[in-house]
Amino acid sequence: MPRTTPLAFLLMGILASPVLAGPDTDGYTWATITHAGNRPTNAAETPMRPDANLGAVNYEYRMATTETTVGQWFEFVQAYAPFYDFQGGSIANPEFTSHSINYGFDGLYVVPGRSLNRAADMSWEYAARYVNWLHNDKVNERWAFETGVYDTATFTFNPDGTPNHQTTRAPGARYWIPNIDEWVKAAHYDPNRYGPGQEGYWLFPNGSNDPSIGGLLPGDGGQSNAGGDWGLGGPFPLDVGSFPDVQSPFGLLDLTGGVSELLEWTPGLGGGMLAGGAPFTYEDTGSPFSPDRIEFFFSTNIDAGNWLVGLRLASAVPAPGTIIMALSAMMLTTRRSR
Repeated sequence: MPRTTPLAFLLMGILASPVLAGPDTDGYTWATITHAGNRPTNAAETPMRPDANLGAVNYEYRMATTETTVGQWFEFVQAYAPFYDFQGGSIANPEFTSHSINYGFDGLYVVPGRSLNRAADMSWEYAARYVNWLHNDKVNERWAFETGVYDTATFTFNPDGTPNHQTTRAPGARYWIPNIDEWVKAAHYDPNRYGPGQEGYWLFPNGSNDPSIGGLLPGDGGQSNAGGDWGLGGPFPLDVGSFPDVQSPFGLLDLTGGVSELLEWTPGLGGGMLAGGAPFTYEDTGSPFSPDRIEFFFSTNIDAGNWLVGLRLASAVPAPGTIIMALSAMMLTTRRSR
């Protein structure tokens, strides 16, 4: 009788598992958002916006379990710097470099004392270029940053200031900036919200209707990367993943506090360019107007460089054949080594 190897057991487990989360070759850990065809929110779940109807998504996709970090953004900034248009200014424009990266005589550098694992901030336009770069396998040529998912040739403005930007991903995108429905589902949807198989939405993105506790370190009972001393020499902001026990039902971390997260443009709801995040105002997370509640999203000027605005990537679910081929190669290599 042939012996089943540990890798074979791993392969069978992966194929049987409906949700995968683990480090990938792109440096991110992903959660697969299942239950395609789920219903949207109802009036009882969004009492402040009873007609919102958020969160319905008819396909599976993945969301990064944490936000893009300073270290991940620094890699992009270094790669794009040769193509950056100074336009008479400095390369250290926060909408491009973030407030954690600067430029000096020796080139680009991370601000001293700034952790590589804290959430990065950036503008929508450069988040789109980052997504293009990932989609194009990090090729260090101008075209790889400017097209593929979002066509940056559309990043222009009319005389009245309205944008012409392509803000919805192109078909076949491997990575993208999530839209409101994708974000809400990943953060608030629970397929067993009202009991086994009874779907619904939690008010807060921690699998409950109670806000997470901010202003305290994890060892002191804190649950949210939020504190009034952000940027003022205090302990906040903490690294991403500092509150591993506070998760959405799909296993996403850092959905409360931290940085607000960029979204694709969605008409209505004030534009819907940002979701979640209350880095300073942790004291009022129980307020009906808390930015961490399911009902409240912020809008922003699409071209603005924003302080404390970051990115949580979405991506396509790898085809089963891709996983099988990769693991088969691992099994073959193991046998040969024996």
